[in-house]
Amino acid sequence: MKVPPTDRRHFEQLEKIASQRGTLTETLRRVYQMNCAIAIRREKAAVASAAQERRFAN
Repeated sequence: MKVPPTDRRHFEQLEKIASQRGTLTETLRRVYQMNCAIAIRREKAAVASAAQERRFAN
């Protein structure tokens, strides 16, 4: 399943905005952090996939 890339900073910015508005709950903070962790895993998987493709190309 192809998932569009998500910038991990996006979730950090959402967390910051919610904090400034005073609407950041503990649950919402955890959701943003989990989404950020998933985005980091996607980035690492994309790098590994590209490295593997380059290895087979050579």
